[in-house]
Amino acid sequence: MADFDPRQETLDAVIRRIGDLSEQSLIQLSQYISYLKWQEELWHSLFEDEEDDLNGQRLVWQYDFLENFAKARQAATRQPALMEVKVGPASCGMVQQNALWQHPPVNGSAVVEYQLHVPADVDRLRLQFAAGIRDGALMQGDNMCAFRIFVNGVRLWSTTKQTTQWERHMVELPSLAGQDVVLQWMTDGLGDARWNWAVWAEPQLLGYRTE
Repeated sequence: MADFDPRQETLDAVIRRIGDLSEQSLIQLSQYISYLKWQEELWHSLFEDEEDDLNGQRLVWQYDFLENFAKARQAATRQPALMEVKVGPASCGMVQQNALWQHPPVNGSAVVEYQLHVPADVDRLRLQFAAGIRDGALMQGDNMCAFRIFVNGVRLWSTTKQTTQWERHMVELPSLAGQDVVLQWMTDGLGDARWNWAVWAEPQLLGYRTE
């Protein structure tokens, strides 16, 4: 008996379902498959560039912000009206990732604050994440969402977004080896929080040691 191949089984099931689609749906499916392939190639190329940059360094510590969400403090800089903070799957540009949802309040910023300790043997510290606005948001004109990251009260990174595509980032931090760290994820509707469906995909703090 041939070995069971779950990948082939999945492909066969997909092919059977494709046969029932209309011509218009087949055109849309072809476009979507091309988009997914492009996304895979993009993310793989980013990982390869990072591996080249980390030549001679080994990952020795990792802090996953989604796994530690229950330990985080949630707050609003003004009033929390319409603020939504949680963890769950989020789709941006038709690409789904596990994410921190952080819709800002009507006024001011939404804050998700983590307190953590960086091990003493870390030589290099990097923060990786992707920022996005979930599919279906109807942001346009002057309606922008601000994304900000603060470390020990100092702004480390910021941007504004209106599109629903994921934007992937890798940000260098001071080593902060052996230190307690306060890291804050913040979003702000900049006076118009409508459709600010802000999400942070798979945020992680990575510690490396030189071999």
